Amino acid sequence: MWRKYCSKPEKNSGFTMIEMLVVVVMIGLLGALSAPSWQGFMDRRRMITARGELMNVLKNAQDEAQSRQQSKEVRFPDLASLSPGSSPLAVEVRNVPSSTPGIITNLGSGEVSDKFHLVASTPIVFDHDGRVDVPTPYVMKIVNSEAPSGSQAQSCVIVTTLLGGVKAANDDLCDSF
Repeated sequence: MWRKYCSKPEKNSGFTMIEMLVVVVMIGLLGALSAPSWQGFMDRRRMITARGELMNVLKNAQDEAQSRQQSKEVRFPDLASLSPGSSPLAVEVRNVPSSTPGIITNLGSGEVSDKFHLVASTPIVFDHDGRVDVPTPYVMKIVNSEAPSGSQAQSCVIVTTLLGGVKAANDDLCDSF
C-alpha cells in the first residue's frame, strides 16, 4: 500500500504526431506566404545595386573625360539586337572619336538575371569639360520585365543638368522626369 501512494506516476514526454503535424503545416504556410515578398525584396536590392554601379560608370566616365581632356561615350545595350549570350545590363565606355571597342561593364555584380534590362534612348557623350551632349533630364531606367503588371518595378539614374549632375530614383519618380 505504501508503494501505491509513494511511487511517482509515469510521465510521457515528447510530442504527439498531431502536434508535430500542426507545427509542420504552420511552418509551411509561413514559408509560402513570405517567399514572394522575399523574392521581391531581393529583386529590388539587385536593381538598386545595378543602379549604383551605373552611377559609378557615369561618374567615372565624366571624371576621365575631364582629367584626360578627351570626350568619352557611354553606350547602352540595344534590346532589339541583343545577342543570346550578352547581358541586358552591359554598359560600354569608349573614347570619342574612336572605332575601337571600349570597356564593357556588366551591372549588377553578376547577380542580375535576364529579367532586368536597361532602357536608355541614346548614348551619352561627356565632352572634355565633363558636360553632356543630351537634353536633360536624361533618364536611364533599370526595369524588371517579370514584375506583376501594374507594379512600378524600376530604378533609374537621371542626368539632371548639362554639367552632368547625376541622381537616383525609384518606381514612379522615374516617370516624373
